[in-house]
Amino acid sequence: MGSAIPLVKSSARRLLLTIPDDTEYTLRETMSGIPELRGVANYSVPKFWVDDRFSGDDAQAGKMMGVMHVVAVRGADIGDVRDRVRKYLAARNIDVTLQVEREGDGSCWCGVGKTPPSPLSPIGGSQSLKAR
Repeated sequence: MGSAIPLVKSSARRLLLTIPDDTEYTLRETMSGIPELRGVANYSVPKFWVDDRFSGDDAQAGKMMGVMHVVAVRGADIGDVRDRVRKYLAARNIDVTLQVEREGDGSCWCGVGKTPPSPLSPIGGSQSLKAR
């Protein structure tokens, strides 16, 4: 019974998407650079967690994993935007699965593409990092 405790703790951390406070601060800084990447209009519903499959001195220890929705500007190559965001995050030790859609497409369940795009402001309120 006692040997199941580490598995239960690990599973709970993943399900709750918990990350250490210092990691969250770094992650917020990293995420603020994504809209600055060429071809990116905005992002939405990011979910991140610590990859706890590795520990100790392993080079993978402390790596973040996540998923997020990226909105590409009209006319941008979606594959190029996906690669650019993935490389940006990989350089910061984050392995991410991306859903990329074109701005104004309006087909996403999260609603990020349903409003007409605004050239002056990002889509508000969609950049929360942590489930509370």
